Amino acid sequence: MFTPIHRALGLEPGNLTLELIEKAIEAGLEETADFDMKRVVPDLKADKSKQEVAKDIAAMANSGGGWIIYGVGEGTAGIAGSTHPCEWTATEEQQMFTIARTKIDPPVEGIEFSKIPCGENPDEGYIVLMHVPDSADTPHFARKGDDAFRAPRRNGPYTVFMTERDIERGFRERSQRGVEQEKTLQEYFEQAAEALNPEEGVLLAIAAVPVTPIISANPITSGTASGYTRPWAYSYFIASHQGKSPKEEKIETEFTFIWNLGEHVKGMRQWVIRNLPKTTAGKYRKYLHDDGTLLGAYQLGGVYDEPAPSDQYPVGKPNHCRSRDIESALIDFFSLLREHAQERRVSGGFRIRVGLVGDANSPILVRTFYGLMQVLTDESYSEPIKRFQPVSTFIDSLEQIEDILPPLRTLALDIVNQGGIQNLQVIAEG
Repeated sequence: MFTPIHRALGLEPGNLTLELIEKAIEAGLEETADFDMKRVVPDLKADKSKQEVAKDIAAMANSGGGWIIYGVGEGTAGIAGSTHPCEWTATEEQQMFTIARTKIDPPVEGIEFSKIPCGENPDEGYIVLMHVPDSADTPHFARKGDDAFRAPRRNGPYTVFMTERDIERGFRERSQRGVEQEKTLQEYFEQAAEALNPEEGVLLAIAAVPVTPIISANPITSGTASGYTRPWAYSYFIASHQGKSPKEEKIETEFTFIWNLGEHVKGMRQWVIRNLPKTTAGKYRKYLHDDGTLLGAYQLGGVYDEPAPSDQYPVGKPNHCRSRDIESALIDFFSLLREHAQERRVSGGFRIRVGLVGDANSPILVRTFYGLMQVLTDESYSEPIKRFQPVSTFIDSLEQIEDILPPLRTLALDIVNQGGIQNLQVIAEG
């Protein structure tokens, strides 16, 4: 990481130690627009302290992001005086996250903490740095009392409050950012939709763009990209198989592995994971961008090498697909998205757009199965989709699995419902 302490000492990015902090203090470490010093961690149980913390976080978010350090007291004129080790546990950290989400509107997402021990014994305390990222949702308003809100910002080493004109300008800029983000998401979705040939079979196209792209991250390595070709997190998202027959288990999981039997090739600031060149069915593309963006294209139609007729597969009908294969593709994508976000350290979640893309000359049909019979329903059961409406949502792939499942299920239902299908069969209950 690169902090104002590294900057003050003329150092390259790297880890922080107590020794480096003390050297920076000796060199005259100063408060700046992106660096605020606090002698102690406030009492996070007191309403007044919570409001003060909310003001400090919102001010940094409204000013392009920055750092707040706890455990360094000011001397004179905003210059660091000395260290004052603080008590810091997971409780304080969680309370800070809660304040950022509940005492600020809109919430500030993606704050991170680094604690530097002040001795070998935890009782000797810590110096704690809180990083507040640049935000696309400015202006942020910090709660004051029960009803009032203020919009703080940094003015050099000081915190001031935005004027009515500042706030008006901030809303205009936020609106413009929203337009640009929507344009970016749509462009990525179109790239995913063009990755495969829909005339060979209807495909599921997905684009996930981080709310806060990683600008200065190192490129993804070949070793990391090759690791992404192996399945890993399906079990988090697949419904329990308890009480199900071997035939049902095979049907629910048969597709998850074919989208990982492939290769990875280098692209411009990205890696492309794809099926092997000689693959004739089950084609896919996954685009892992250095900035945290992830695109996916999954062929769902025309992939079954079965003799016609079949009670399990829509053989010879490339614009037909099974609803459970849509769910399986979503499981594959979100399993990969979770791993990609962890590796890229993406905070703040993703804007996501998903759609079915087929041959424009015939409607798309989403097929499902009769109850316990596991026999493909007749075509008349499905509602022909002449123009699929892409579905957009927001999901933070690094949240707890139980928090990801409800929006993931809603996303899947919004897709299959357009084909007249009411229920999901593969994705676990949220």
